[in-house]
Formats: sequence, C-alpha cells, structure tokens
Amino acid sequence: MIIIPSGKPKIWDRHQGIGPVPAKEAYTGTFHRLCRVYAEKFDGEYLILSPKYGFLAPDSIVPGTYDVRFTARGVTANTVSIEELTEQWQALNIKQEPIVMLGGTKFRPLLEDVSDRRNQFIFPLHGTRGIGEMQKRLRTAIDTGEPLG
Repeated sequence: MIIIPSGKPKIWDRHQGIGPVPAKEAYTGTFHRLCRVYAEKFDGEYLILSPKYGFLAPDSIVPGTYDVRFTARGVTANTVSIEELTEQWQALNIKQEPIVMLGGTKFRPLLEDVSDRRNQFIFPLHGTRGIGEMQKRLRTAIDTGEPLG
C-alpha cells in the first residue's frame, strides 16, 4: 500500500466546468502525477490523502475544486478532522506493512496519530532537500524500475 498526497493543482484549474471526477483524475500537479505513476508501477494499491476529504481511493469521486492544505502541525480548522481521518483509517483496515508514504515530513506525525502508531510507515522521500529532489528521485525510480529505498 502506498499513500500519496493530493496536491494543490487540480483539473478544475484548467477545465472549470468539468464537474465531479475520480480522485485519480482530480489532482494534476507534477509531484502528484509522479507519485501516482510510482504507486501504480511499484504497488498498484494506493490511497490519495486529501486535506479536505481524507483518504481517497483512486476511483473515489471528488465533487469539485478546493484550496485546503495540511500544515506542519497537521490538520487545521479548514481540513478534514483528525477524528474523521482516524475513523477512515480504521475502516480501511489495512493489514499490509510497511505502508509507504510519498510525501514530506509533515505527514509522519499525522499518519502516526491517525493510525494510533499501530502501523509501520516508511517515508522514502524524507531527507530530500525539497520538491525538486523528491521529483527527481521519483522520476529516476520510475525510469529505472528500481523502487525508492
């Protein structure tokens, strides 16, 4: 199982009248697209973590655009609540471990809280010097067929 962040750029930024779409089509930023391709190539099972809707399956419907972000502290008054994320996580009942999170350091405490520290997560992009290096590592893994270590 791989968890990927949703990202700010969305399909509605370019196609305003499009209406609801599956989550796998909603998020259009470069980082998200690279994460999605990586997840599809190396695992096949992935979830998208949205600050508005929480954990989304690729085929979950996203009704429209939004501009909400997780912060370094995790959730805010505008995001999905920690309680809702925890309920979603428990309902998913994920048994596969370790679970890979393709995102920055802000996701570690959030996922640890949501899972009540019962799941093992790995963060192969931690330690990078920013989004550019994260994207480079993802591209290299995709191109070479070698998963991130």
